[in-house]
Amino acid sequence: MATIGCIRARMGNTPYYLAKMPVGQLIDNVGIAKELPEWPDMSADEKMQREFDIRRVVEEMVPYVVEDPDRFFGSLIIDIYSGYEDIVFESVAEAIPGLPAAYRMPMRDMGFLTLPGKERLIALDGQHRLLALRIGIKGFMGVPAGVKMTPAINKLEPHPELANEEISVILVEHTDTKKIRKIFNKINKYAKQTSRGDNIITSDDDIFAVISRRLISEGEPLAPINGIELVNWKSNTLSLRSKQLTTLSALYTIADTLLKDKKFSAKALPREDEIESAYREVSDFWGILLKNLETFQEYIWLTQNGRTISIMRDSNLLCKPITQMALAHVARMAKSKELPWLSIVEKLNQVDWSFDNELWYNILVIGSANKKMITGKESVRGAGMVISYLVMGDEMAKAEIEDVRTIIRNARNNPKEPLPKRV
Repeated sequence: MATIGCIRARMGNTPYYLAKMPVGQLIDNVGIAKELPEWPDMSADEKMQREFDIRRVVEEMVPYVVEDPDRFFGSLIIDIYSGYEDIVFESVAEAIPGLPAAYRMPMRDMGFLTLPGKERLIALDGQHRLLALRIGIKGFMGVPAGVKMTPAINKLEPHPELANEEISVILVEHTDTKKIRKIFNKINKYAKQTSRGDNIITSDDDIFAVISRRLISEGEPLAPINGIELVNWKSNTLSLRSKQLTTLSALYTIADTLLKDKKFSAKALPREDEIESAYREVSDFWGILLKNLETFQEYIWLTQNGRTISIMRDSNLLCKPITQMALAHVARMAKSKELPWLSIVEKLNQVDWSFDNELWYNILVIGSANKKMITGKESVRGAGMVISYLVMGDEMAKAEIEDVRTIIRNARNNPKEPLPKRV
């Protein structure tokens, strides 16, 4: 038997209780739908939950629960799957007669919920959070039966101290499966995922996000000019009339590309000195581009003087975030060859970056008519390889040159297409 303090409430036809529970009590008393004995025999119409994603729990959520002192989860919605009729709610107003009216009215819905122990509680919304807490406390012993054990799972260690953490729960009666399925569906259907830009703005444990935000702060390479922001942090794209040079999403991808060899995690910050060193590398990439790439110098002059840049954006591929992401691959290649980034940027000025340059057809743009950029991680990498060949092909290994040859021939749909002329 357990008694928990709670608030009784109602929305629509659904009464519910809001309470807090120690995490140890939660994982001992609340299960996941898949662990129900009748789950395997349930039809699609009878199941009120989706399958859980153990990889997401083990790789992303458990480390957060175990390692982050600022960990926090929203309320879990608990389905009182059976035994609801035995649960007793006693309000403070009933337990303490004679309360003044000012206290008596609100206290009618504040009180205690007694769970006799025979009820079955299932995580309706929050099964992944529940699993993360269970595994965080019990280690690999908290993994549900039937899950294939992997080296990552076998390494999970118990952290019993987490049992004293507290989490809020919402308990709902399981009147019928159809209604419970509807609640689950609507909760998830109307929950809006945060955008990539929002995640970059708010994440403080992702080094690439931290670096991206710092780049646009006062005194840094991409700080606003005369009140005009150089980076669009509200959208992942730039319109023809946009005054910005790039996007926050592009900054994040570029930082990730430049720092790929350092194998940083986006889930936990490294040491302060490592963050500073990583920032300097990304900052130097942008600083040298902005000071030495003629297109960017023209962009800065126009921006400083309040001129429009729409003509530039309409004609020059360097004004597109996709091309800038490709340049990060070029910088990474130059670093691997121990070539100064400044010398490479000077050569980039000799490249024809116009939309009409047929070299970029099916590599950066889909033909010249609509000037639509080609997106996708592999396309960006391919463009980076072609640009690298143009400015440092004489330093590239035979396999790297063959990669460029394949990219060019696939783009032209011609098995005999020659390599482009280097600058």
